[in-house]
Formats: sequence, C-alpha cells, structure tokens
Amino acid sequence: MQMNKYYTVGIVEDEVIERQALRMIIKENRPVLQVVFEAGDGNSALEMAKQYRPDILIVDIQIPERTGLELCQELRQEGYEGLIIISTSYSIFQYAYLAIKLNVVDYLLKPTGEAQILSVLDRCILILEKKEKRKEKEQRLEEHMIQTRYEADRGLLQWMMDGNEQVFPRLKEIGFPENGQWQACWIAQTWSMPEGMDEKEALEIYSSVCQIFQQEFFVFVRLESDKILLFVQPQKKRELFLLYTMLRCAIWSLKQLTGQKQPCYVSPVSASLDQMKASGVRIPEDLSLLPVISRDFICYTQMEQCPRAFSRDRYAFHMQKMIRFLQDNRIRYLENMLLSELRDYAQREPQKFWEYLRILFDALVTFSDSQDLSFVMEKISREGFIEDPKEQQEMIHQIFEDCRTTEEESSDASMEQILEIMRTEYASDLSQAEIAQRMGMTQTYFSRIFKNKTGKNFVSLLTEFRMNHAKELIAEKHEITIRELTEKCGYTSKTYFCALFRKTTGLTVNEYRRRIEDER
Repeated sequence: MQMNKYYTVGIVEDEVIERQALRMIIKENRPVLQVVFEAGDGNSALEMAKQYRPDILIVDIQIPERTGLELCQELRQEGYEGLIIISTSYSIFQYAYLAIKLNVVDYLLKPTGEAQILSVLDRCILILEKKEKRKEKEQRLEEHMIQTRYEADRGLLQWMMDGNEQVFPRLKEIGFPENGQWQACWIAQTWSMPEGMDEKEALEIYSSVCQIFQQEFFVFVRLESDKILLFVQPQKKRELFLLYTMLRCAIWSLKQLTGQKQPCYVSPVSASLDQMKASGVRIPEDLSLLPVISRDFICYTQMEQCPRAFSRDRYAFHMQKMIRFLQDNRIRYLENMLLSELRDYAQREPQKFWEYLRILFDALVTFSDSQDLSFVMEKISREGFIEDPKEQQEMIHQIFEDCRTTEEESSDASMEQILEIMRTEYASDLSQAEIAQRMGMTQTYFSRIFKNKTGKNFVSLLTEFRMNHAKELIAEKHEITIRELTEKCGYTSKTYFCALFRKTTGLTVNEYRRRIEDER
C-alpha cells in the first residue's frame, strides 16, 4: 500500500464508545487513513460531510435527527462520490436494499470485529488507490491530447497566414463549412508572456482559452510572446448580429483570463483563401500598426464587416443611460427597462435586439471589470432565445445577481469612507457634490444611500458634526471667540453659524459657554 498519501475518513455513530473504538482501530492499524470528523447525529454529520468531503464515510443507520440512510441519500443527491460503509445492528432487508442502491462498499452487522473492519477498510484503500492511478492516467492522456492539439493549432494557423491550400481539407475534416460559407474571424489579444513560463503553464492557458470558445465555435489558438492569436468559426451559421454579440461575451472572458487592459483586435475573414490570407497579414507583429476603429475593449480592423443596427450616437446614448442606472444602483428599474426594450425589439427589429444586448454587455464591463459574462454566450445561442421572454428574464436576472448581492456590501463600505471624510474634514468647505465626485458616485445615488444608511440628509449630518465640534471647542477653550468657532467649524458667516448653533442646542454660544462654566 502507498504510505505517502492520506485518505480521509468520517465517522457517524451516536454511541460515543463505538465512535472512539473505530477511531482507535484506524489510528493504530491504518496510518494511511486519517479521521477528519466524528458526528453523533444526522444533521451535524451532513454539515461536516459537506465541509470535509471524506474519501470514506462510516455510517450507523439508527442515529438522531435523520437516519444514516437518509444522510447518505442526501449526500449522493448532492454529488458526494466517497466510499460509504454502513455499520448497523439491524439486518432488515429494506435497509440493505437501500444501501445497495446508494452504492455502499459494505453493510456490516454489529457487533463487528476489528479484523472485519480492517478488511473492509483495506478494500476501500485499494479502490481509492486504483481511482487515483486511473485519474493520473487520464490526466496524462488529457495533457498529451492538449499538447498534440496545441502543436496542430500552431501549424494550421501558420498555413492560414501563408495561404497554404492544404488548410481547406484539414478544416473540412474538423467540420468547417464549405469554402464560401464562413463566418470566421481572427482574434488577437495583446499580452506579455510571463518570463520563465514553462510548457505546462502555457498548455494550461491554451486549454483555458479553448474552453472559452469551443462550446459554440471551432477555435484554433496560438500563444506568442506578445499576443494570443485565435481563428474562430461558429459551429453553425448564425445571424450576424447574434454572432457578434456572442463574440463580445467570449472576448470579455478572454480578457479576464489574461488580465490584459489592452484592446483585443478582431478581423473578420471573407470566404476566399486570398482574402483570408490578407486578413491574416493584418495581424502583424506590431499590433499598434493595425488600421483600427476602437470601441472600448475590442478594435475591429474591418469595421464595415461588423454589423451595426444603431447609429454611433444612439449606441453611445443607450450605453451611457445603462451606466448611469448602474452607478445609481437602480438595478430593478434597469432590469425592467431592458426587458421592455428587448421584448419590443424582438417583435419589430431583431437586429436591434442583439445589438441592444451587445450595448448592455459593453455597459456592464465598462462599469465593472469583474463582471462575469461567461454564462451568457450559452444562453443567447440557444435556439429560440429571441422569442422566449422567460429565458431573457432569467438571463437578465442572473446578470444582475452579483450587483444585488454586493450592493449592500459596497454601499456599507462607501458610507464608512464618506463618514470618515465628514468626521475629519468638516472644517473645510465640504459639499455633497464634491464628496460624491471623490467617491465616483452620481449625486442621486449618493443622496439615496446616505439617507438609507444614516436616516438623515447630508447637510443635517454635516451640521451635527460641526456643532458637536463647536461644543467641544467651547468646553476646551472657554475664551474662544465666535469668529474662531465659525472658521474652525467650516463656516464663513458668524451670523449663520450662531443661528445654526442656537437651532441645534437651544442656546446661544454665550449661554452655552455659561452653562459649561456653571457645570464645572
């Protein structure tokens, strides 16, 4: 047996003595096994089994809260694949039948001897070792296949750029449509290959890039020192507006994977080999030489081939409107607006439906570079998505789920910063507009979260901070003048300061000064 690896064990038994006995048998006889948790009832066992995911689970049937079989059934339903050993005093056929359905390793009847327990554990160890070896073999095979494909992609992309005629039969074998029916494009993401990157790390990046695209596209990838070069073709013919919306999502995931801020270059490919070669040549070593029209994180080298349903001004108008709602955290309103517009476009102008989604994705990634769009491509590429308002609603809801879950956290953190500014800078000429600008918020959103979190408006709370400071100054320095108080509390008018002080405290400055003196 291999002794350089530990396998984990969970024990579920309501009898303390039996639990301790099992633990001691394992500890003294099978050092390759490590008990990671013990539980005396079904509820705590379920919680700990989910947390530790033990390789082996030894379970008594009759335990409090829920039976051992109910525990195992729930774990199996949630994807638990560990080995289960049932240990029980009951030789009831129904129990044994359920245990078989749960794919248990053995069904031990108590009282159980040490030799019997160790024999079953040894079988479990052998099963786990075989599983490990199989997994290692599969991993080596997968790595070999990835490496083979990686080398094949490099060669095929070179053929494309060289205009080698051999590329067509190769592509046809893979499943490409006939020449003349392509919707392909070159994609080049600028990057700097990490210094000292080994082959394994390069293959991991290559595999991750392939995974982003391969669900909906034929994809060929080549890693170079200054760029990741891709050639992609949809696996089935797509409406052009949908195709470019799908590409938008995939390219954003590519940028998140590589962590690159530079734009991604996209060059649509026409059907003839000469035109394809010309497109390839337009991905030179120095990407900055490309004749591009920039649009945030994507630059199209042949913009006329990228379909457009909205004018530039209209595109910008919709995008700025969405960003403004995101900044103001008016998520529910934005969702309703999007669904209404999408329903309308789906019925009247399908091309605008897809481009409106593309505008939404641009707004989302402009607003937050951590926005996850990885699930979107699968949803929008489903047959009939444009005609299914329910699917659209589910997708929009999922897109904004992160915004909803983080909104409270974000606004709490923002309020702490705002209050700290007010506490430390109240003597300066502070305004709501200035702080909102410093925090990167619109004044509408600032006012809303300020009122929600403090129950007061900005001016009221700032006045409270300033008046509290004024009272502290009077208490510390009895002879302080009203002019000094006015300036130190952030005001320019003595009259206005005195009026606020009286309104807040119910006393004039001098009356408050005398009261402080009397209290001493």
